[in-house]
Amino acid sequence: MKNYGTSKFLNCALALLLIFALAACDRGDQKKKTPELKHGGSVKLTLSDTDYSNGNNWLSFGGEGTKNTDVFIVYPTITWSTDVADQPYISLENEAMRSAAANWLLEVEDIFTDSANVYAPFYRQLNGVEFEDMDAEALTAFVAEAPRDDVFAAFDHYLTKINKRPFILFGYAQGAQLVIELATTFLGNQKYHRHNKKFITAYAIGFSVLESQIAKNPNLKFAEGKSETCALVSWNTTAPSEIATGAYKNFITWKQGALNTNPITWRTDETLAHAGDNPASKVIAHDDVSSETLEEYANAIVDKEHSVILVTTVDESRHHPVAEKVSRYHKQNIAFFHESIKQNIKDRIAALKAK
Repeated sequence: MKNYGTSKFLNCALALLLIFALAACDRGDQKKKTPELKHGGSVKLTLSDTDYSNGNNWLSFGGEGTKNTDVFIVYPTITWSTDVADQPYISLENEAMRSAAANWLLEVEDIFTDSANVYAPFYRQLNGVEFEDMDAEALTAFVAEAPRDDVFAAFDHYLTKINKRPFILFGYAQGAQLVIELATTFLGNQKYHRHNKKFITAYAIGFSVLESQIAKNPNLKFAEGKSETCALVSWNTTAPSEIATGAYKNFITWKQGALNTNPITWRTDETLAHAGDNPASKVIAHDDVSSETLEEYANAIVDKEHSVILVTTVDESRHHPVAEKVSRYHKQNIAFFHESIKQNIKDRIAALKAK
């Protein structure tokens, strides 16, 4: 006489074993399907012979190094010099450049100091006086010479001699153009592509980035939300009057078809982000010396037709362009969204840790 109870037990046990085996296979398949980092370009990169093992060639070199994340910062155009020695690139020894770079970092460093160790090299940037006769393409070409060679050399030193942690890239204006090159040409190169696994985000603020540039690094994407990693975000803030007059077309930081991130929602669609959703702005006060924190000050909307970010809640007359060929809001690209950027850095660091 058959023992049906035992038979049922054995059948159940076999079924459970089969389920566990299939689940294990699925996990194995999923593991196999995890994409490897893709090799990028094989073209040899040009690095300058500037000695970045010399601490004198760094504006900031990690501080106490107590954070679990680093940020590599490239400062914007900060020097207009008529000295022959500074044509067309500012000398590394130029004291005015060094002092201005330090002052700029003071304005923005609280964005990072809660989250990351700050590394920022001095570099031979393109002299601001050269901008008068340039368009965006000419600016790109000039910055891709001595400034890029210096920043490439500094980043190579950082990655190969210093880096042990996840890292962020952050650049503004001329510095944004160089950060785009680091995120695409440099990290897309097969010599360095392995470092993408620790790459959190590139913030390329105040200079246009194109889809064709992103294609240089097969591991990189243009972020469409607030928490992607190995991603790039970028925006160019413009005043409504500059769209109405067509002045934006002459800005040397602007290119047709540029991708833009809304720095309040961190999305790329054309949904208006209200000023009430912007944590706080930190803008230069009326005395042009101090800064003040303003809540519900700046809204933001991606204008895909004109390849810019529009801010419509701000009194345009309060903000003046720092140069003839940039938007009156160019200097405010960070300031309008100061606290939002600070929070987004924390969000993206947390997203990488959660992987």
